[in-house]
Amino acid sequence: MNIEALRTEPDDPGLTGIVVDGRIVSVVPTHDIEALGLTVGQQWDHATQSRVEHSLLVDRARRDALILLADGAPEEHLSQELKAQNHSPEAVNDAMQHLHADGWLTSLPPVGPDSEPDS
Repeated sequence: MNIEALRTEPDDPGLTGIVVDGRIVSVVPTHDIEALGLTVGQQWDHATQSRVEHSLLVDRARRDALILLADGAPEEHLSQELKAQNHSPEAVNDAMQHLHADGWLTSLPPVGPDSEPDS
């Protein structure tokens, strides 16, 4: 199966639908399409699907982190609060890296299994 089209979602231009076999099989944050290397005609396989799903989970964690920051959550507790909201540790770690790279966090979050105790 190949990707037949990449369609911007009409209700959320920040998301793009991935069309395979005439139906949308997944959505991906529009800004991640290039980073994921998604193109029309590309094979839609398990590895591609997994990368897309992870990207979406990271985007959700990032959005929730921005809400927490706007609500006054301290930066040093952000990771724990996201995990308490049932975001996976992998999505939280990647979201925190993105937030730091984008300038939302002042300190680079620690990475790795010993970086922070799970709540």
